[in-house]
Amino acid sequence: MEKIVSFTGHRPNKFIFQNENHISCIELKHIIMEQIKKLYLEGNKIFLTGCAIGVDIWCGEIILDLIEKYNDIKLYCVIPFENQANRWTDDYRKRYTRLVDKCTKKIILQKNYSQDCYLKRNKFLVDKCTTLIGVYDGISQNSGTYSTLNYAINQNKDIIYINSNNFKVYNIKKFI
Repeated sequence: MEKIVSFTGHRPNKFIFQNENHISCIELKHIIMEQIKKLYLEGNKIFLTGCAIGVDIWCGEIILDLIEKYNDIKLYCVIPFENQANRWTDDYRKRYTRLVDKCTKKIILQKNYSQDCYLKRNKFLVDKCTTLIGVYDGISQNSGTYSTLNYAINQNKDIIYINSNNFKVYNIKKFI
């Protein structure tokens, strides 16, 4: 069975630092990269990103950087609907376009936006993975990240939970 890793995490406005140049964000990205490298060395070669602003984009960018070092890594962009990035800032739209242009495979789940398109994307990411990396603040229970982590637990997925407030890393099966 192929080992596949998916990602879930908050948008930047949910983090304490809210600025990617903040030292805490740089540290968080480093921790994410170390977990990705560890999973790669354990035989995980396929990585799926949901291409959302924040953690999804960061993880995709980390994978693109690692592809230059390890040429057998594959990045799949799971896009909830066409034109997902149309209303984003120029910076995030450029980063999104780079991911989609350089990824191994692009998976567009539906043509147009619908109220449940992000939920469908999150479910797809969990259903396809063997391991889910979740970057979560440990507080926000009314979020897509929280719901995705709980869905992954119910599907008996391996989960690497990175607490975005204290940067601790947990391997979990039951999420509270």
